[in-house]
Amino acid sequence: MSDANVTQSNRLVLFLGLAMALGPLTALSLGNKYADEETRERANAGLENAEPVDVLARYGKPNGVPSYASDKHVLDLVTGSGLFDDFETMLTATGIADQLTGGDYTLFVPSDEAFSRMSPEQRAALLNDKDAMSRIVSKHIIPGRYTATDLMQMQQARTLDGEMIPVGTSSEAGGHIGVGGAGVVKTNLFAADGVVHVIDRPIM
Repeated sequence: MSDANVTQSNRLVLFLGLAMALGPLTALSLGNKYADEETRERANAGLENAEPVDVLARYGKPNGVPSYASDKHVLDLVTGSGLFDDFETMLTATGIADQLTGGDYTLFVPSDEAFSRMSPEQRAALLNDKDAMSRIVSKHIIPGRYTATDLMQMQQARTLDGEMIPVGTSSEAGGHIGVGGAGVVKTNLFAADGVVHVIDRPIM
C-alpha cells in the first residue's frame, strides 16, 4: 500500500473516531439549543419548585441537637407519656420543672416501673413529702448536656443540688452505664435543651 493510501486511511480513521466521540456531545448541545419553549419552561419550573434535601439533617445541628429534636424540650420527653408519671408528679410538686429553662440539662428519669421497686409505704411517704421529693429529684438532674458517650468517660458529676454522684460504666449495672447506683436502660433521648436517660431505679 502506498504512503498516500496509508495517510488517507489514517485520516478516515481519525475522522470516524472524532465523530463517535463528539457525536453525543453535539446532540446534547443541539438538543438544548433547539428544544421547544414548552420543554424549557417545564425544566425551569422543576428547578424553581424543587425543595432542597438536607442530607446532613440526620447528623444533627451544629450545637449537637438532632434535627428531629430541635422543637422538643426535656420536659416534653418526660411529661404526658404515661411512663414517668411519678417523676412528673415530683417535678411539678417541687417546682423544679420551672427551673429547667434557659439552659441545657441531663435528666436521669426513673420509669413508674422503677418506682414500683419501692414498697407501697415508701412510695406513698415520698410522694407526700415535698422536701424529700425535692432532694430526690435534684439527684436526677445534672446541668449540661451529656450523651451516653460522655457518661461512659466520666467518673462523677455534680447534680442540681451540688452533690457529687458516681457516673460511668458500672459493675453494679452489669458493665453498662450507671449513675448513683442505678443502671441506665435507655440512653440519648434528645431535646433542644438537654438529654434524657431512663434508669432502672430512683437515685436515693
